[in-house]
Amino acid sequence: MSNSVRVSATFSFRGELLRPEMRLDLDEALEQGMTPESIYALLAAKNSIDPYSYEYEMLEAEPLVFDEPEGLAERFTENGRLDWKGLENAWKENRLLEKIGRIARENMDIDNLEDIPGLKKTLLAVYSLAKE
Repeated sequence: MSNSVRVSATFSFRGELLRPEMRLDLDEALEQGMTPESIYALLAAKNSIDPYSYEYEMLEAEPLVFDEPEGLAERFTENGRLDWKGLENAWKENRLLEKIGRIARENMDIDNLEDIPGLKKTLLAVYSLAKE
């Protein structure tokens, strides 16, 4: 499933109301370590806004609006706001569970971690302990 959201901002520049927008692939953004602040530069680039212009400064002065969420983003988008930290934490956990699930399939012939009560919780605890 795709994890994405539409990002936009509305601002006035030279007497014209502008609303640059783009579709943001959140998997790609999180994998690249993007932050909400770095989205402005991407939004500007996708809408041919020079990053060294006054138009860009006007864009940065406005809040980003996040809507049309897909996938994991649906749980973290509300009223045009995106809980980036919550999304990032859930995304990392999902990736970890995919890796743990793959190991369980390969080594224990288990298709779903939920099939065995406590297995998911146990494997996550082992992972946490190994990180220490």
